[in-house]
Amino acid sequence: MRHLWSLIAGVVIAPLAWAVVAFGQTVMGEVYTAGAPTGYSSKVLLGAGVLVGAGLIVGLIASLRVSPVGPLLVALLYLGSSALLIFAPKTGVDVFDRVQKDVLGHDVMTITPLKSGIIPVLGGVLLIAVFSGGRWRVWPGTETADATATTTTTTDWTATPVPAVTTADTSATTTESTSSFTPVSPAGTTAETPASPWGPPPSR
Repeated sequence: MRHLWSLIAGVVIAPLAWAVVAFGQTVMGEVYTAGAPTGYSSKVLLGAGVLVGAGLIVGLIASLRVSPVGPLLVALLYLGSSALLIFAPKTGVDVFDRVQKDVLGHDVMTITPLKSGIIPVLGGVLLIAVFSGGRWRVWPGTETADATATTTTTTDWTATPVPAVTTADTSATTTESTSSFTPVSPAGTTAETPASPWGPPPSR
């Protein structure tokens, strides 16, 4: 199930992060088109903040211990787009050269992150998640919890009260058993006490 959720997250994050990076670069590009600013510029702050937000979005699946299926999907999309622009530039430009008009007052070009190299960089970063063996395994404690939930059954039972045995009863039983013991000779007769050598002589 966690692989499915990671896949869904990858499908959502891939275009979202691309769009946020494109917007941030568009804002930054407008600032530096006329030259470097000589003082504080709110557009620079806006563009930098948007790019940081894009990094946080990508970090949700790149750094957290989630299934690597989502990062792998995004990495393949980003690296595949870069390969298309490299080996078939005309087709790549036709596919990605789009302009989104009036996005918060800016005309955003979707091909900018691809041409600037940010998209292949993000694709390489996300590809590292595939080689983390710990991210393919089940989270600690999940397997044990599932096994416990599977083996636990409900059994109806009724407790039977057991009478308590007091110390006095135990002592009485022990005394009675000890006092009723009579030594028996091997032949089955009662053993006689031998006469003392210091007693009176036997009568004739």
